[in-house]
Amino acid sequence: MKNTRTYLWVLLTVTLWGTSFAFSKIGMTNLSPVHFLFLRILFSSIIFALSLIIIPKSKKIISLKDLYNLVFLSFIGISGYFIVQYSALKYTTTINASLFIAISPIFVALYMHFSKNESINKIQGSGILLSFLGVCLIITNGKINGLFSGTSIIGDGLMLINAVMLAIFTINTKDLLKKYDPFVIIAYMNISALITLIPITFTNNFISKTSLFNVIDGIQVNTYLSALYLAMFCTVIGYYGWYRGIKELGASRTSVFNYLNPLVATITSNLLFHEEMTTYTFLGSFLAILGLIVNNKFKSNPLKKSKPKTMNF
Repeated sequence: MKNTRTYLWVLLTVTLWGTSFAFSKIGMTNLSPVHFLFLRILFSSIIFALSLIIIPKSKKIISLKDLYNLVFLSFIGISGYFIVQYSALKYTTTINASLFIAISPIFVALYMHFSKNESINKIQGSGILLSFLGVCLIITNGKINGLFSGTSIIGDGLMLINAVMLAIFTINTKDLLKKYDPFVIIAYMNISALITLIPITFTNNFISKTSLFNVIDGIQVNTYLSALYLAMFCTVIGYYGWYRGIKELGASRTSVFNYLNPLVATITSNLLFHEEMTTYTFLGSFLAILGLIVNNKFKSNPLKKSKPKTMNF
């Protein structure tokens, strides 16, 4: 019964995350990516801050060394991550965006391999190749000569960067989650991201061409509602459900649910924007997800450091 509830929490999380791309697009109809992101992080930080009040003080203490790491990860996984993602959504479809995020485990596997923490066997290599071919089909829509033309390539390229950022965030957050309460870590990361966004949001710079103060009167109700939905359901509830799954089901079982993300995104975008999957997008997503399943199912064991050889006399 306990596991059933956990499975339902994780399923709810993935469903909510699958809708996030569409609601982000709605929110950015008349607002820049940075300004909309600030609203989302502001709402989620308020909810997290209020929640932290009832959490025991002993669980909220974090060492100075880990605090520096937390600030860095809040940029990689929240503020910088969503600036890149929201900028990408201006140029690509919500379906493509969700597919690129789904392949982030491939970058995790490659990172673990080149850092010599985990080897990649031949079957895993085949899975990575399948995912790579799938990504190529999605980006080009079956037209190789169109790889570097059109506006969608900008969005798709940014989403690939986004997937790499998610992989870096996933790998480097593990140590913090072993030491501290996951909810507390995510709460601190959100508040840290909010602080780092303030100078970008309220000044004229290359990311935000005008201050939020100059456009705040023109923000529509739909934008506020979208930001509130994303903050409450996709950030606060979503992260709680995800880390509850990791804690009770394990990372491998929980991560499998992420394969449903593109399906939910496709249904949502079709209902709200009438975006449709082309034949090449469908085939590419099939290859990408198949490659992910192969890579996840046939993981190698971590590399063991070889002991120095001794000479027998």
